[in-house]
Amino acid sequence: MRKIKVGFAFLFLLLLFCFVFMGRGEVNGDLRLDGPSSSHIFGCDTLGRDLFQRVCFASVVSIALSVFVSSSSVMISSLFAILSFRNKTIKTILLTLVSAFKSIPTVLVGLLFASFFGGNVYSVTTALMISCTFSSFRVLETKVKEIEGEEYITALDALGLKKGRIIFFHILPSLFSMAREEWATTMMTSILSESALSFLGIGIDRSIPTLGALLSEARSLFFTKPHLLLFPSLFLVMIGVLVMIIKSGLSELDPSSH
Repeated sequence: MRKIKVGFAFLFLLLLFCFVFMGRGEVNGDLRLDGPSSSHIFGCDTLGRDLFQRVCFASVVSIALSVFVSSSSVMISSLFAILSFRNKTIKTILLTLVSAFKSIPTVLVGLLFASFFGGNVYSVTTALMISCTFSSFRVLETKVKEIEGEEYITALDALGLKKGRIIFFHILPSLFSMAREEWATTMMTSILSESALSFLGIGIDRSIPTLGALLSEARSLFFTKPHLLLFPSLFLVMIGVLVMIIKSGLSELDPSSH
């Protein structure tokens, strides 16, 4: 429990810090590619914009997007897992879709959506949600199948308890522990996937800075202006470490992990 509190506390503080200092930065050609200084602690980018403000802005966007994607995908996949309980038709359809989408990398799904709908926040969010939902469904469906085979579920059937009551009072509470752990896993996946898409130039529109977009802009200047790559990378690593601490704490709360 302590890991969860520490992880969420530091993630919230990081988000609050970035929210206070975030900005798009004013274009100033005289400061183009300036290194870190007292007036611009992270230096300036290729257009002379303050990199510190842009890294803070990008961190807020990346965290907000990953929280939305992970929360939405886990809720949808949990619903699918529950619907598949003792329903072979729905389970077969969903598992077929899972097998199909698992064979397609998230980057290719993002590229497909970007080709049809353009590189905007809606297409990227949709692509990430589809990939994460089917990935989470596989995990949660396995958990539901495991619960379905428990002896007490068989005993409840023998007592004539209705399917709805079994789902509400027994399946959902047992599924919750796995769903919250999957939420943290999906959050980390969505952060990295969005950064990879933006790094490849098929992510969110460049008018909205993300950590991946900042890394993409800096990759050609790594050897001459390493600060452009260093600071966005540090923030991406910090977010990743905090999410993994939260995931580790959530894993310890699951009784089946002991």
